[in-house]
Amino acid sequence: MRKRRARLLPESDCASNSKEEDDVNSHTEEKHGLKRPTDLTPKDLDPPLTNYVRPLPVDVTTNILSCINGRALLNILPACKDWWSLRKNAFFIDLHLSLAVRLNPPGIILFWHGEDKGLQRYKFQVRNHLWERQFSLARESDPILVTPACNGLICIYDFKMGITMCNPTTQKFMDLPRATPNSARLMNAFPKCSLGFDPIRKQYKVVRFFYRKVVHVNQSYNIGCEIFTLGAAWWKLIASIGCYPTGPGVNAKGSIYWIIGSGARNISTDKILALNLTKEKFRDISLLATRSQFGDDVKESISLAQLEGNLCVVYTRFFESYTVDIWMLKDYLGKKWIHKCHIRLPAQMNDLRYKIEPISMYDEKVILRRGRSFYEYNLQDGKMTNVYNASYEGQPLQAFSFVQSLVPLGDSS
Repeated sequence: MRKRRARLLPESDCASNSKEEDDVNSHTEEKHGLKRPTDLTPKDLDPPLTNYVRPLPVDVTTNILSCINGRALLNILPACKDWWSLRKNAFFIDLHLSLAVRLNPPGIILFWHGEDKGLQRYKFQVRNHLWERQFSLARESDPILVTPACNGLICIYDFKMGITMCNPTTQKFMDLPRATPNSARLMNAFPKCSLGFDPIRKQYKVVRFFYRKVVHVNQSYNIGCEIFTLGAAWWKLIASIGCYPTGPGVNAKGSIYWIIGSGARNISTDKILALNLTKEKFRDISLLATRSQFGDDVKESISLAQLEGNLCVVYTRFFESYTVDIWMLKDYLGKKWIHKCHIRLPAQMNDLRYKIEPISMYDEKVILRRGRSFYEYNLQDGKMTNVYNASYEGQPLQAFSFVQSLVPLGDSS
């Protein structure tokens, strides 16, 4: 049978032909709770999402993200392609670092090395100024040491001349080229590396001493010094020195500083050895302006620290006068020293087995470390408070002031 094709009606025929038909339709809609569509204009409709949620300007977004601490920031950057690209943006990395240093109270990074289930391991643990745990990092390794942190970077080194740069926040590592070995007679001499930042050339530099001759008895030394600049291909020999630098080396205002000698109270400790990282030249700084007027019978130890971005000399006295005095260097030439504070320690802290170390200073407070215990000293009211006790997780325990940064290492793993 032949199918009949549907006949298209004129537009006028598709509309209602009578007022009665419209009334019937209206009655049916009201009976069943239906609404007839009304004439709507575009402005009456909900606008598209993009019309009332506009993206923030780039500079505003950048400023907001730069205020977030490093590890938390890395967790949210993948949410947006433009955000993710910031992790390699030099301007953003510098902005983030500058705000972390200036606006946030410094955190603390703890370092342990020990044996775990038959394996040698080291572990970093980062805590904020409230001692809340932020994140941790562990790796298998031979016995190693670390340098104090510099803008969120740390240098890891061992007795076999293995040297590695690390950013604990980004958890990136970079092995450095093989360094100059010690003299064959001094193969097991204690290694010494330091990490610093050259603010003029914007370069991170690892400074390493190697030993040609070391005779502590008559203070006869021939020690070479070499520098590795992050991004370079090899080490650069810069000098030979005839003194023995002690301590880990303190980075402050474009120089690295060491106490000369063994740290006992004698002529050799009246000077500091300073290395200018821009000029890569050594100089001596006198400590006479900071010397106390105590007799020779007073037991005293001397150490260096970086507090509020400046080099500080720390004098700790024992027995009858158990006190800590901190002097801060305020000029490059080493002629202007300021006495920052005099801390009288409680009797229970008078224990020669543990050294008193200032870790950080902010808002009229000083964080002191004694063994595995950390204390907060209020410079205004002189109150000492035990704020944290680290658990035993291996030897040795090292602790440094720390900021979380995105500073890159270059070719890292």
